[in-house]
Amino acid sequence: MARYEARPWRHLYRTAAWRHLRAAQIAAKPLCEWCLRDGVVNDGALLPGGDPQPAPKLRVLIVDHKIPHKGDHALFHDPGNLQTLCKPHHDRHKQREEIRGYSEARGLDGWPIDPAHPANRA
Repeated sequence: MARYEARPWRHLYRTAAWRHLRAAQIAAKPLCEWCLRDGVVNDGALLPGGDPQPAPKLRVLIVDHKIPHKGDHALFHDPGNLQTLCKPHHDRHKQREEIRGYSEARGLDGWPIDPAHPANRA
């Protein structure tokens, strides 16, 4: 938690502008976009695989920045840089993707779909 709070741009999430942008994103896209990609209709009440989210406090949607803004106000406030994710997709999958630099998402054939995935680098 301390590492999260230590980021100098945390104050941006406490502004009226962010609350308005977040509400507009949830109104426009009220389902987890990554779950939809996998064929699961999830308003935050489910886990990514479609099972019910057992923890009531985790039944939420997160408005995520597709490209990490790291304090860049233009990226932070750009509605085109936002996506709606369920908490597990945001907290586990998206964070892991940002650290690794590629997605683990796979196509129907089981092969990684991200061109940056090591399996796709020739």
